[in-house]
Amino acid sequence: MKGKYSDASHICYAYRLFNGFTLLNEINTNDFSTDAGEPRGSSGPPILKILRRHNMVNVVVFIVRYFGGTKLGKKGLVDAYGTAARNVINQTVLIEWVKKERYLISCPIHYYGDLSQALFQMGGKILEDQSSNSLKWIVEINIRMINDLIKIVRTVTKGEGDLDRV
Repeated sequence: MKGKYSDASHICYAYRLFNGFTLLNEINTNDFSTDAGEPRGSSGPPILKILRRHNMVNVVVFIVRYFGGTKLGKKGLVDAYGTAARNVINQTVLIEWVKKERYLISCPIHYYGDLSQALFQMGGKILEDQSSNSLKWIVEINIRMINDLIKIVRTVTKGEGDLDRV
């Protein structure tokens, strides 16, 4: 950004990156913001506050500012950076991010129909079907649904199925 906007007075930003889940299964993030030469706490933290308020992860917001001759003061900067971040988010098409994991499911082939129906009902996706005489799938599932997937594989296959993380 500094190369693209080398004539800017300030390039302030904040980001939030997914860093796993807490013991309570809540999202844990690495958060960072920088004031980039603006008065301390006047630009980066207001951007980060907006990202947190919208519960956004795996995102960075840059705000490029050119000094226009009028000093805004700390409160004015806080309002300006917060408003700019809010406007960017409101004008952007957001994509919901869901942490997913891949598993190998194997079981006798006669469970194909029931297992595929159960998998799709829980939002799972078959990425690769390696079935021949027996069912063998690589599937992708929301990380929060893994316990349900384990139960479904056990129940549908009557204990004949295996589930391994890929």
